Amino acid sequence: MQSLIVTRILQQARARRSTSDIPGFDAAFGARRAPGITQDQTARLAGVSRRWYNSLEAGRPANYSDSFLQAVRRILDLNDEEWDIVYRVTRGHAPAAAPVSHLSALLPDPMRAFIEESRTWALYLNDHRWDVLAYNAKTLEYFPWMRYGLNVMEWALTWPEARTQLVNWKDEWALPMIAQLRVHAEQWRNDERLRVVIETVRADPTARKLWDAPDLPTITHPASNQPRRLYLARQGGEEFSIRFIAGTPSELPSCRMMAVTPATAVSSI
Repeated sequence: MQSLIVTRILQQARARRSTSDIPGFDAAFGARRAPGITQDQTARLAGVSRRWYNSLEAGRPANYSDSFLQAVRRILDLNDEEWDIVYRVTRGHAPAAAPVSHLSALLPDPMRAFIEESRTWALYLNDHRWDVLAYNAKTLEYFPWMRYGLNVMEWALTWPEARTQLVNWKDEWALPMIAQLRVHAEQWRNDERLRVVIETVRADPTARKLWDAPDLPTITHPASNQPRRLYLARQGGEEFSIRFIAGTPSELPSCRMMAVTPATAVSSI
């Protein structure tokens, strides 16, 4: 039996979605003058066939994975009520809450305020599993996905939308990040949450091939002298070069505070 409410929600979400809000859309598909986003574009951004996405939008019962449903949620920017309805109707129960790091409770209020209230640069704090503990509004200009409260590694290495946004995804982003993840896998062998993150990454066929790549860099954090490129929302197909400046808070030595800066601005200081 088809679900008309799922059809209505997804069709309306596609129709109102501004493609300029999707980083890398113009580079992947070309500038789109008509309003909204097509079924084919939604499917490609979600990393599935158009037939599979069409099945969901048509309200046909199927074994849709959580990762696919979450991708549709992000791509179409479903609000909380829409997401809850689509998930409940499709899966038969409420969506699970995003995992929260136990270190979040240990984050001092002044440090959280410093990060969240900073205005000059994008700042975020992640733990050793790359779960995000805090971030400021500026960060969302670079990484809109962060409002969903997920994991940096899972985003960069497994989300199809990340491969649309991140320029030269394999060499500039994936290989260095997998190298970092493998180092932490050795350092925190008994960390259950980190094990889940690694299993999620390795479940992705493309990321799994890179896990054992012979040319992995020997680094443990992003090097500030090696800019990375990406597309930004509302900036069309223009590439932007950024630097990551990493620091370790003395009160949370297993965490890393990341500043994201335009490469040109940093080089001119």
